[in-house]
Amino acid sequence: MRIGVLGGSFDPVHWGHIRPVEIVAERLRLDGVLFVPARLSPLKAEVHADARHRVGMLALALQGHPAWTIDLEELDREPPSYTVETLRNLSARRLQDEVFLLMGTDTLAGFARWKEPEEIVRLAQIAAFTREPFAGAGLQVPNVHGLREKLEVFDAGSVKISSTGLRADLARGESAADRLPGPVAEYITKHGLYRSGMAAR
Repeated sequence: MRIGVLGGSFDPVHWGHIRPVEIVAERLRLDGVLFVPARLSPLKAEVHADARHRVGMLALALQGHPAWTIDLEELDREPPSYTVETLRNLSARRLQDEVFLLMGTDTLAGFARWKEPEEIVRLAQIAAFTREPFAGAGLQVPNVHGLREKLEVFDAGSVKISSTGLRADLARGESAADRLPGPVAEYITKHGLYRSGMAAR
């Protein structure tokens, strides 16, 4: 099987996560996609919603995609969450599968700073979808041994959504419904997530 893997904080999951994966999954003829929520990314200081809420929102966002599932491996490990460890464990469980690590080109730009990037390249194909400003002439492939041979870059349209900006708008009580799947927006409202002075319940 051809399996895509998309990691991230998903804090919250939004259309910038979902729509590019729809396009890349079709072009790569993926049989399934694993969404792997991080307990805590080594490149981020904190998460803003706890794991149960981030998984709950992710489950709602994946409705209508029966071949897309959530993998809780990183939530079960002590932080920080390293992709290379996730891919090693995934490869051990799915020996016959071809694995594609999915990421935006904004993430790809910092790939050389990840833990053991050469091992990641050995374990998976890298499929990057364009995110501004790292598109076209602005995209420079990191100097990681073997990356160019295993990298495909896809134009997945322009979905300009920043999780930081989205959370800031939610904290001010502004609507973000156009940037989120409907059930996710409803979940955020129901549980009071990201609102200043409101505790999640």
